[in-house]
Amino acid sequence: MKFYREGIKTFFIHFLFLLVTICFVPNPIFAGETVEVLGGPEDVNIRLLALLNKLDPDFYADEKTQGFVYRYRNRWSNPYDFNIYVGKVGKTSPDSIIRIESPRRGQEKMWKQIMEQELTQKAPHESAVPLSEKYHIVSQGLNLITPMASVGYNSWNSPLFTNRDTFVSMSIYFLCDLILVGGAYLYAQENLPKKNIYDNLLNVKGPGSVWESPNAVGIFAALAVSRAVRAFDAWEDTAAHNKTAQFGWSFKF
Repeated sequence: MKFYREGIKTFFIHFLFLLVTICFVPNPIFAGETVEVLGGPEDVNIRLLALLNKLDPDFYADEKTQGFVYRYRNRWSNPYDFNIYVGKVGKTSPDSIIRIESPRRGQEKMWKQIMEQELTQKAPHESAVPLSEKYHIVSQGLNLITPMASVGYNSWNSPLFTNRDTFVSMSIYFLCDLILVGGAYLYAQENLPKKNIYDNLLNVKGPGSVWESPNAVGIFAALAVSRAVRAFDAWEDTAAHNKTAQFGWSFKF
């Protein structure tokens, strides 16, 4: 048991270090996407609003524009996750710039490709392909097995994810299960009733497996936590993918 614990501890430390490095070390590559559009901010803003309303009208204008002219953010019920800014390219330029920020690099790249096709009439990349529909029942069903499988299904051939997004999401759910379920399992195992010397002399049956412990319910409760969180994320991922797919845009992954 001690060897097992030490092995888990070592693996956890190395894995956590790798995840933190990928997620939190500053990297200018993951700093949003920008699109230059012909026309002033007012004109571009009207066209952008039409696009956002077409995809999902559940967003709002934020007065804190960070130096831009306009800023829009999604509401919690919107399956997309974005911060979109509209401003001038420069003081003397008649054109505008749109900046897209999202917690996921994939969504930033997806929005850029949509805006290039819709607002600048730029043709998709030659390797770009249209999207196929994804199914809520499949995503939620895989989530019951393991949240990582649900993430894998939703990220496959979807512009919402990059490889990095997929790795980070799967790793977070893996760590949640490892910490919560592993901790609950060890607690239940440590609290199994112990045989004393008289039980051994009388050949009394042992306490049984950890699953027969009264504390085993904690293991199932721990399993439910990550799956409950992923259930909402899976709904958002599937809904956003399908909303995007219905307009026939093509995407380069």
